[in-house]
This record gives sequence, structure tokens and C-alpha cells, in this order.
Amino acid sequence: MGKKGFTHESTYNESKEWYTPRYIFEKLGVEFDLDPCSPGRDIAPWIPAQIHYTYFDDGLNKKWLGNCWVNPPYGSDTPKWMARLSEHGEGIALVFARCDTQWFHLYAPLASAICFIKSRVQFIPSEKADFYADGQYKPKGGCGAGSMLMAYGAANAAVLFRSELGLTLPVGTYSETVRGLDQHFGSGDTPEISQVQASHENSPRNTEKG
Repeated sequence: MGKKGFTHESTYNESKEWYTPRYIFEKLGVEFDLDPCSPGRDIAPWIPAQIHYTYFDDGLNKKWLGNCWVNPPYGSDTPKWMARLSEHGEGIALVFARCDTQWFHLYAPLASAICFIKSRVQFIPSEKADFYADGQYKPKGGCGAGSMLMAYGAANAAVLFRSELGLTLPVGTYSETVRGLDQHFGSGDTPEISQVQASHENSPRNTEKG
């Protein structure tokens, strides 16, 4: 089977397949149950998901289960995948940080946390995937826009806060997010969050060091 994945936008806004780099997953430290828009386990074996739906599986319309990793097709298809993830309610999405879009204002308020990734993400072009998987290719430069991670579910919010990938903000009801973090880390382990008064709803927490 030839390589057929999901199209992402390149630096020059041309249609091309780009895959999430390994360091994002290393920082998150999560083994996902499902990647519903995967290029395929054989193409991108570094994506830590138990089940992979590819283009041919029509993952947007198949049943989702467990904790999902979603790096959706960018552009006009992004809202469909974000709608599905917000409905599913458990997972992390990697998308461009385009806060002026309608889909952001529809689905970001339903998330538990958002991490605005520091620096541009160096996505892996499809033609270099084999070399990257074998450690023979190191990506250069970055994509044409900043990126963000949107977490759905308290446990995934906790993942973003500890990842140190960038500025992380709680979303939705702040007290519910804090309770989720306390349950994940244990009370007392995150005093800078758990001791914030409820009146400071949606106050930012900058995880970037230095």
C-alpha cells in the first residue's frame, strides 16, 4: 500500500503530508488508545497509539474509543475533526494556533486546557518519514504558523501543564480543571495551581522556563 495520509499545510501553503515529530510525544509522555487520522503505523511508527485509523478507514466517521491523539487535516477539514473530538471528550489535538477562526471559538471553550507551543513545530514531510523513523533525518526550519495543543479531559489537561511545551491555559470551569490536576498529581504537588482562588478563573500559567 502506498503512502496515503492526511494533508497538512506546509510553510508555503501547498498541499502536502506532514507528520507530528517525535519530541512532541516525548514531552507529553502519553500512550494513546487511538489515532483516528493517522498516516499509518507502518509510515509513522513513532506515534504512540494502540489503534491507527488511516485515510482509508474514514476515521472521522468510525467509532472512537479511549484517549485519542488528533493531528487533523488542516484547512477546511479542521473544524470537522475538532467537533468530533470535543464531542468525544477525551484526547489531545495538535492544530495551528489560529484563535481568530470560528472553529476555535466553537470548540476551544469545550476543552480543558490549551498549550500554545513555543517555537514553530518542525513537522516531518511524508517523503522523509522512513528516514526519520530510522533516525537518519532531522527536520529543519518550521511550519508556517504557530501551533497549539488542545486537551479534552482533566487527565489530558494535566499532561499539557507538565509538558513544558509552552504557555498552558486552563479552559472551561477553572475549578474543575484544578480538581483534575490535583487528582492526577496528588494534592500539594501543584501548589501554584491548587492554591489559586476561584475568582482568578482562566488565569494563565506560563510553563516556559527561562
